[in-house]
Parts: sequence; structure tokens; C-alpha cells
Amino acid sequence: MVQLRRRRFLARVGSAVSLTGALPHAAAATRPAPRFDPARDGFGFPNWASRDTWYPEHEHVRVDPKSVEAHIRREWVDSFTDVFGFALSNTSGSLLDVVARQLSVSVNQLAASNGHCYGMTYAAQRYFEAPGDLPDEVETAAEVTDPEIPLGSDAGPIGDLIDHYQARQLLDIHAWVGRRRMFRPRHIDYEAELAAVAAVVDEFGTAGVTLVDTETRTSHQVLVYDYRQTADGTRLAFYDPNYPAQQYRQTERALTVDVSETRPVSGYAEYDAFVFNRWDRAIRANADTTSPVASNTRDDFGHLLTRVLRVTVDTDAVSLAVVDPAGNPVGRNNATYMNRQRTDVWATRYRYDAPTGRYRLALVATKKADYDLRVQVAGAESETLDTVISKSMSSGEVHEYTVDVPEDESPTVSQVHENPTTVLPKLDPASVAVGVAGGAALAYLVQSQ
Repeated sequence: MVQLRRRRFLARVGSAVSLTGALPHAAAATRPAPRFDPARDGFGFPNWASRDTWYPEHEHVRVDPKSVEAHIRREWVDSFTDVFGFALSNTSGSLLDVVARQLSVSVNQLAASNGHCYGMTYAAQRYFEAPGDLPDEVETAAEVTDPEIPLGSDAGPIGDLIDHYQARQLLDIHAWVGRRRMFRPRHIDYEAELAAVAAVVDEFGTAGVTLVDTETRTSHQVLVYDYRQTADGTRLAFYDPNYPAQQYRQTERALTVDVSETRPVSGYAEYDAFVFNRWDRAIRANADTTSPVASNTRDDFGHLLTRVLRVTVDTDAVSLAVVDPAGNPVGRNNATYMNRQRTDVWATRYRYDAPTGRYRLALVATKKADYDLRVQVAGAESETLDTVISKSMSSGEVHEYTVDVPEDESPTVSQVHENPTTVLPKLDPASVAVGVAGGAALAYLVQSQ
């Protein structure tokens, strides 16, 4: 296993992107003799978010867009063509800028603040496979009761290793695209997912799985270590880093998958679906892990970068919403404990594989404010747009824009409505009062169709 050194972690480009291309190669791993036991091999502390005050000394390294773009150019080059179907060298700078900016926001607002489940899962997996990597005088991960415990001589705290893996979920090309089925849960093939997970658990002892809430698309990472058939379906036992190791002495955490049911996944109240990254250990275990996709979807991921739309605002005083040409809301970063203050934009709406047509944007002011609205459109073979609109708004004011994205011409932005005095009568004033949380802008777009 490659040793993670804190000095190297922090020195290269000054951000958490520095080591994501230098991860330990699991191909060399073999299943340890003991079975993974979360009471022994889970960490002795629970998952934490940035708003928690449990570990005040721990501070995620911030990642800026330029560092992410440099990382993409450096670390994605060998795999880019295989994944997307065209060479990184043939990719426009405007497209890489859009992707890098959105990834940096996702890393800083979500991966660095919402929690550390992904990082804790893979750090626990690493220590299970290589217990010699544990800090001096520590025999099991359960004995590690604080992420600030040093890894070893001049190696920094374990929290740095957790941060390293946490950032990897978005900055490693295979980790990023390999779990994108979570955004299309109706197309998940649970028989294929179960076969892959079982093969990997048999071969290596553990398999990282992403749990998904199909309504909100929020997700959570756990580590499956056992599976068995029951009368209700396949039961997957897992280590959930939200709970410290000592809680597993009496309690097993598990979910059940019954592929015959309309909602196959049960047992975890917050999540009703799961995906397994087909580029993870299953490939190295020679399992059949063909990604479940719709019949009209390409086997590679090139369609994701055909056209990318990104809209941002820089203030919390404005509620932002975007709907696509079919009237569907365009996605946003969404997490329970996300920290929007870690970036220079407050809110984003973005769509990979964005369709052509007219997009509607609405901004509703929850108090008097100045705002910068940035609209970007870029793609592998499409015309680009990158414009910033700066304006002022009074409390309750509505600004509406359209973004026209034609097939073969340049995209354009137009302002179509500006109400300088009050919100339209159809818009519930209460939704304006609660602002972003209440979705005032989305309520406006829905009611003004």
C-alpha cells in the first residue's frame, strides 16, 4: 500500500486534489484471513459534518477551480478517451472550465462539509486490508477515537487520509462517472448490482456501496461486508460510518434487496436505492459488472459532455431556480449539511448532457441585495456561452430570464421579466420569506407557466 504523507498531501497545488491520482492499487490486495467486523474494523468515532463542533481542529483543504482543471489535465488524460470517447487534448478549454468549476463547488460545498462517509468507508477498508498502516500502538480502527490522531511520524492526522478519499469521489474520473446511475434510479439493474457486490465481497471481504434517496438524489456511502439470502430477499450487512464501532457490538446494520418488488431496497429509512461502482473492485474480481443503462444510452459516458449547462448566483439573499425545455427542474447541489460559504458561488444549477431548447431562470430576492448571475454553456461539439449579469433587487422582487440553447448556433440569455415592486400575487409570500429552503424561485416558475 502507498503511504499517505501529510506534507505531500498539502504541498502539491495546495489542495485536496493532489493525491487522487496516487491512490493505492487494490489489484494487489488479497482478502485478509479475518472477516471484516465493524465493531473492530470500523472507526471509533462517527461521521461528522463541517457544522459539527466535535473536531474543531480539523479543517478540509479548499479546492479552487484552477487546481481542479490542472488535476483533470494531469490525472484524467490516460482514461479520458476510454470514458468519454474523445481525447482530452481535443476538449475545449471552456468545457473543462465548466466541469472544473462545478467539481470544485461540489467538493467544497458537499464532500468537504456535508460529512465524511465516503472517506471513512475507504479508509476503514484500507486499514482492514493493511492493518500495518494503522498508527503506532493502534491495533484496530475501532481504537481510533478521533480523526486528529496522527497516522505516524510526521504523517499528519487520520483525518487527512479521510479527506483524501472523500475528495476522490468527485476528482477521480472513474469514481465520478461510475456512480452516476444514482441519478437515474429507475434504470438500476439490481440483479447486476447484487452479483457485483457478492463477487467483490467474496474476493476482497468488503465492497463500497452508495445508498441513494431517489426523490432528493442525496447519497450516503457504506461498506458491505456480508450478504445472505433470506425469505425477504438478499440481506446486505454493512458498516455505516454514521455510527462508531462500539455500537456494532450489539447491532447489525443491514438492508434487504428484493428484485421482484417495485421498490427493491428496504431497511434504511432515509434511502431506497443503491449503486455499486462498476469500476471498483468488481472488475478486478472478474465479475460481470456491465453498467445498467437505458437501451438508448451509449455504453460510454461521452453523452455527458455533449453539452453542459451551469447557472450560479453569488448570494444567499436570492432564491434561484432553473427549469429545462421540458419543464423539469435543473439539478442542484443537495445535502443535509452542505456548506455554501466555502465557495465564491452560493447556489448552482447544472445539467450534464443538457438538451437543446429554452431554459427558464427565476431569481427571487428574500431581502435587498446585489447579485451576480453567471450562465455557462459548453460542450464537446457545441457553441459556448459564458456571461455574467450583475443587478440589484429589492425584497420580494422577481427577475426572470431565458437561456436559448440551439442545436448549431450560439446560446443566448435574455431577461424577460423584472418586477421591481412586489412578488406576483400567485406566489405564496411565505415561500419568499424562507428563501432558498422554500424554493421561492421554483415556486414562481411553476406557477407562472
